[in-house]
Amino acid sequence: MNKTLLLTLVASLCSAPALAANSDRQLALDLARDLGQWQPATVAKDYAVPLGTLIKQHHLDALATEAAQRELAVQAKRGLTGKVDSLMQVRLAHPSMKAALDKGAAPLVAYVPDGDESQWSAIEAFAADGSSQMLDVHQLPARPVFVVGQDGRKAQSAGLKLVRQALVEAGLSSPVVSADTAPLSTTLVQSIRANDVQEPWLLGNAEVFAVVAGIDPFADEPQVDIVDIPYLDDEDKTYYPNQVLVYWDRYRWGAADVVFFEQDSDYNFQDLASLLVQVLGQALSAGGVPEALPFAQLGQQIIKAMPSNWFSNDDDYLDAFYTLEQNQVYSNYPGASGNIRVNLVPKTINPTQ
Repeated sequence: MNKTLLLTLVASLCSAPALAANSDRQLALDLARDLGQWQPATVAKDYAVPLGTLIKQHHLDALATEAAQRELAVQAKRGLTGKVDSLMQVRLAHPSMKAALDKGAAPLVAYVPDGDESQWSAIEAFAADGSSQMLDVHQLPARPVFVVGQDGRKAQSAGLKLVRQALVEAGLSSPVVSADTAPLSTTLVQSIRANDVQEPWLLGNAEVFAVVAGIDPFADEPQVDIVDIPYLDDEDKTYYPNQVLVYWDRYRWGAADVVFFEQDSDYNFQDLASLLVQVLGQALSAGGVPEALPFAQLGQQIIKAMPSNWFSNDDDYLDAFYTLEQNQVYSNYPGASGNIRVNLVPKTINPTQ
């Protein structure tokens, strides 16, 4: 592996300028002062509305330029310019707060501060008179709170699409290797549970994805799949997705590594795609595939290449499962870090005749 290139890529991720919390702070303050004009706003099914839509619908013309500039900056920071129509949104911090809003409770408007969330001491929010209040980081407030921030699900959907395309173009990912009439050998996530999804109430639901990595069945090079895990929102809760995690036709020797991540608001998906392409593209360059050690520990190489702050309890790395094998049942099986437990079962999928 070219360590100089890898360190350069890692450094670029670590040194990329942080999203300006001061900009979001000012937006939150301005929206709070205009609460009487836009609240109670029409809250969508997911209790969120795009910031630009809110401003347009409620004629908050004084905020239009500020919000548009912030939108452009956020899309650029995430590497998603031109990939999404919008990322900035105003959302209710938790659906349970809707009842208090309906009863006339006066809401606050908060923003997502900069930095490692494990180091946050309090959450700042603003009332309609512009006064600042400090809220507990971990305890959901009794008072309704609107949050100015990013739409994490939209960012993840667009970002993972970008990453998949980059992997395909680099020859590191491909469609399932199987004829239309042949059965597919897969492993399903029957159930999954996380001790910690590392998301304070301010950030809403977690946005989890998995990187599945193994060796291409027809060439001495890695084969990678990106699996979206959109349902894994709450810690200490068991989910039963019955979701395909591994398509075994993609991997030689019936072995694969799986690494779970939770994307945060600092992810630049263009950089993430480049990092995966470079690390995996060079993973087997030194000596090819060692037959005595047929699985090349790709999961460990991915983890080693990640910026160090991705392992500092501020989202990102959740857990890893090394050398999962085809046709094996894994019951209440812990990951290497002990944060995630899964029940995995083999499943042969027969095509519809």
